[in-house]
Amino acid sequence: MKKTIILLGSVLFVAAASAQSNESLVSQTGDNNEIVVSQTGQSNFSSANQNVLGNEADITQDGLINQSFLDQTGNANLTSVDQLGSFNFSSVNQTGQQNIASVDQDGSGNTGFITQVTNAGGSLNNSSIIQEGNGNYALADVFGSENETDILQWGNSNQAFQIVEGAANVATITQGEALTGFASSQGSLAQQEQYGNDNSSSITQRGTGQFALQASLGDDNEVIAYQGNIGNFSRQVQIGNGNFGRTQQYFSSNISLQEQFGDDNTAITRQTGVGNNFATVAQNGAENYALQTQNGLGNGAAVTQLGLDHSSIINQLGTGNQSDVFQTE
Repeated sequence: MKKTIILLGSVLFVAAASAQSNESLVSQTGDNNEIVVSQTGQSNFSSANQNVLGNEADITQDGLINQSFLDQTGNANLTSVDQLGSFNFSSVNQTGQQNIASVDQDGSGNTGFITQVTNAGGSLNNSSIIQEGNGNYALADVFGSENETDILQWGNSNQAFQIVEGAANVATITQGEALTGFASSQGSLAQQEQYGNDNSSSITQRGTGQFALQASLGDDNEVIAYQGNIGNFSRQVQIGNGNFGRTQQYFSSNISLQEQFGDDNTAITRQTGVGNNFATVAQNGAENYALQTQNGLGNGAAVTQLGLDHSSIINQLGTGNQSDVFQTE
């Protein structure tokens, strides 16, 4: 009878271990590397690889079928991954020194990618992804030194992409500030690209079905977009140095297109009211200024400025107004 009891206990232990079936793979080459892995739940998988000197990683998985992949090569890189829920996926790849990466996923079916590569002699890139909800996708590719990127997703089925090359750039995407309601983000897309130094970009999205694209090529450029309610579209491109662009879209189905080539140009579009407004700004030169305000329904405005030191201000209030401004030397 005693042998039967022992056998039954062994069977129960094996069954419990099989039910958990979490798996962790760790590979370390070099000196003073450190990894801490904590897995709670079932069928979670973690793979971590560290090479060279003094890298640190903390991976926590709590739930069902979460996956985490980490590769650190260089010196004193730091990574934190926290997965709570089910079917979440995280991949972090860091090459260089003193890079910091953080992925925090709470929900189901979220995907996060971070790649950080420092230039020769460079360091100190910092990227974070926070996903609260279900089915969100985030990607940050960073190449250079002292760049900072942040992606915050609250809601479901959002997509965010950030590509940064250079030094001391800052890029932020915020999709939602709550899981449900008007402050959440549902099914929106945001993408930012920066090539150069000391550029700043941010996109904030609330509501449903927003779409925003932003690109800066040069130095000291700043571009900002805010979208609320439903189905707005914003595209901003800056090529040169010291340019500033801002788009603010409220309510629904507004479209804003802004392009600036040259130095120290400013373009601002504000779209409020019922919606379905359309605005474009195209500036090529230096120190040009364009401000467009649309408050109403179905208004259209276009500004083209070529050369130096032009200024245009358009204010549309009501329905169906049309304006076209062209200025050149």
